Amino acid sequence: MPIEQMNISISPQMARFIRAKVKKGEYTNASEVVRDAVRRMQEEEAVRKERAMLSDFEISPYRSRREHISRSVKQELKI
Repeated sequence: MPIEQMNISISPQMARFIRAKVKKGEYTNASEVVRDAVRRMQEEEAVRKERAMLSDFEISPYRSRREHISRSVKQELKI
């Protein structure tokens, strides 16, 4: 997989945090810390999208039922 280099600006606090992760041996370098953070963001976004789709799926039958009832009522009242 090709690697693309980027030049980013971060706050001093973020830079210290990243350096501390490397110093503790949790990561081998700063790029690895950032890649892991981006991967986690991607995973969180995928979970949010999945939850939204599931929520829409769960609500859908109720929406359909409400629409059916509404049509039936309108038909009975000849609206």
